Amino acid sequence: MRIYVTGGTGLVGSNVIKVAQQHYQAEVIAALYGPPPEGKITYELDPLDIGDHAAIRAAIQRYKPNAVIHCAALLDQVKLHTQRRWAWSVMVEGTRAFAHACREVDARLVFISTDWVFDGREPFVNEDSPPFPVNFYGVMKMASERELSAMDSLRYGVGRLAGVYGLNYGIPSLTRWEQGVGFGDLPNYCADGFAKRQPVRIWSDHVNEAANPTLASDGADMLLRLAQHDQNGIFHCFGSESISRMDIAQRTAAIFGGDPSLIQAAPLDDAVRAEFAAIPVPFRTIASTDKTTAALGRKAFTVDEGLRAFKQEWDSFKTGQ
Repeated sequence: MRIYVTGGTGLVGSNVIKVAQQHYQAEVIAALYGPPPEGKITYELDPLDIGDHAAIRAAIQRYKPNAVIHCAALLDQVKLHTQRRWAWSVMVEGTRAFAHACREVDARLVFISTDWVFDGREPFVNEDSPPFPVNFYGVMKMASERELSAMDSLRYGVGRLAGVYGLNYGIPSLTRWEQGVGFGDLPNYCADGFAKRQPVRIWSDHVNEAANPTLASDGADMLLRLAQHDQNGIFHCFGSESISRMDIAQRTAAIFGGDPSLIQAAPLDDAVRAEFAAIPVPFRTIASTDKTTAALGRKAFTVDEGLRAFKQEWDSFKTGQ
């Protein structure tokens, strides 16, 4: 299988590449925009600006992959809200360009979306629940999902992820260890704090308070299964269990051998509060993965399964293995 991966130096994309090569024996071409990968690579790089839609078509025509896994996304929420026309061109129109290009070469498109297409106010959502985003990032992901569903003769799967954490294998120095208003990277932040014996301050307001956390390598496997699947539609490729911020900090302490007394409930930092004052954040998204489990033939990790696998990855990373 030949796979074209966008965002290959990001958290999700780098794990897709790693899992694709190690467990699916896939030939990988990775679009590159920004700094190159650190260290030796075993795949081909393709310089590409996703804002250049003609270049997208040319790249897919040149490589003719069996599947495109479109992981690249703009994550700076403040910049997205202040530069909406540019963001729309990259996020929505760029996805449309990939869809047209994939249809021309009969490649399957796997588009990575998010649980942030929901507002976090419904008590429970599944793959068929109507979206209701509360910020521009969620709006663009929802719009892209709708674009794909309306396109005739396109082979596609939307793989939603949630609260992604883990190691960036493309650029390890960019692995994020800080807490954010979203649920992603929270186990990274906790594990790092426990290792340094520093206070682990868990924000308790104006944040995504609960989600289905996803170990990046596990989400990558679900996305690769989706790339080989033949059904169109939306799939919840994230962790199979929901949890609150405080509870995942406690679980991380237990699995990483951290001191739970370091965990503190804390208000959102003032600087972050000011930064996100005008940007709503989904409250608590608790979601089912049952339909996706049945379609893809495996259940994504529970919270403890994901944290145990992350501990193994963490130990290997720290020892350089």
